[in-house]
Amino acid sequence: MENRWRGFLQLAFGAALFGLFFYMMAPFIIPILLGGVLAIICYPVFERVCAKVPRHLSALIITLTTLVLVILPLALVSYGAAHQLLELISRFKMPTGGGSHAADLFNHPWIQKALQTVNNFFPVDKQWLQDQALSILQTVLEKLSSGIANFLGAMPALLLGLAITIISFYFLLVDGERFLRFLTDLALMKREKAEALFHTFESSCRGVVVGLFASAAAQGILAIFFYAIASVPNPILLGAITGVLAMVPLFGSTPITIGACVYLFLKGKIGLGIVMSIGAFIIGVSDNIIRSMVMKGASEMHPLLALVSVFGAIHLLGAPGIFLGPIIAAVFVSFLKMTSMEMKMDKSELELTPFDT
Repeated sequence: MENRWRGFLQLAFGAALFGLFFYMMAPFIIPILLGGVLAIICYPVFERVCAKVPRHLSALIITLTTLVLVILPLALVSYGAAHQLLELISRFKMPTGGGSHAADLFNHPWIQKALQTVNNFFPVDKQWLQDQALSILQTVLEKLSSGIANFLGAMPALLLGLAITIISFYFLLVDGERFLRFLTDLALMKREKAEALFHTFESSCRGVVVGLFASAAAQGILAIFFYAIASVPNPILLGAITGVLAMVPLFGSTPITIGACVYLFLKGKIGLGIVMSIGAFIIGVSDNIIRSMVMKGASEMHPLLALVSVFGAIHLLGAPGIFLGPIIAAVFVSFLKMTSMEMKMDKSELELTPFDT
C-alpha cells in the first residue's frame, strides 16, 4: 500500500512539474522550433565551416551571417512595409466631413462605365451599388489597418521571440546532434522510427522553407524589375512588399501585382499597363516553377493537405504557421505511413505463424 501511494505521489509530482514546465516554456516553443528549422537548413554549411574553424566559432559565424543577411533585412522590410501600408490605408479611409480617395476612385470614367454595365444587366440603383462597394472597401481597409496596427503594437514581443530564435539557432547548431540523441532516447517508439521521423522533418524543413524563401525572393526581384519598367511609383519598396506577400498562401503576390496593373490602366497608361500585366503573369508562374523545383522530392503530401495545413497552422500559431504547417503535416503523414506498415507487418506475421494443435 505504501509503495502504491508513493508511486501515485511521484506521478502527481511529475505531472505538476510537466505542466509547470510547459506553462513556463509555452511562449517560447514556436521561436525555439523556428530556431531548430534554421539550424537544420544551415547545418550542411555549418559542417563545412567546422572543417576550418572550431565548432563554437563556426556556429557563431553562421548565426551572425544568417542574422545580417536574412533575418534583419526581412524584419526591416516587414516593418517598413507595414508603416507604408498603414499610411496608404489612412489616405483611403473615409473622413467624417467629406470625400476621400476611395470615393474619388469611383468617379473614374472606367469605374463609372463598369457600374453602368452592371446596372444594364441587373436593374440596381447605381448610387446604391457604389455606396455598397464603398462600404465593403472601407470595412476591408479598417480590418487591414487594425491587423497592421496590432502587428506594430506587438513589436516588443516579436523582438523577444526573434532573440529566442537566434539563441536557439546558435545552440542547436553547436549541440544539435547531442540534443537529437537525447530526444531519440526519450521517444516512446523504436529508435529507427524516431530517426525516420527526424529525417522527414529535416527534408520537409529544407523543402518547404527554402522553397518558400526562394520563390518569394524571385518574385520580389521580378516585381522590382517590372515595376521599374512600367514606371510604377516606389518600385523597390513595392517589390519588397511583393516578396513578403508572396509567402502568404493562396493569394500571394497577386493582389499587389494586379493592383499595379489596375493603377496603370486607371491612369490611362495602357501600354505600361499591358507590360505590367505580362509581368504579373510571369511573377505568378515563377512561384509554381521555382517552388516545385526546390521542393521536388522533399514531401509526398497532396497539395490540398499542404494548403489546408498552412491555413490551420496560421490560425493556431500565427505567421510562423506558414513555415511550420506543411512541416508538421509531413511528419504526421510519415508517422501514419510507418504505423500502417508496422500494423500490416504484424498482421502478416500473425497469419504466417502456425497455431499449436
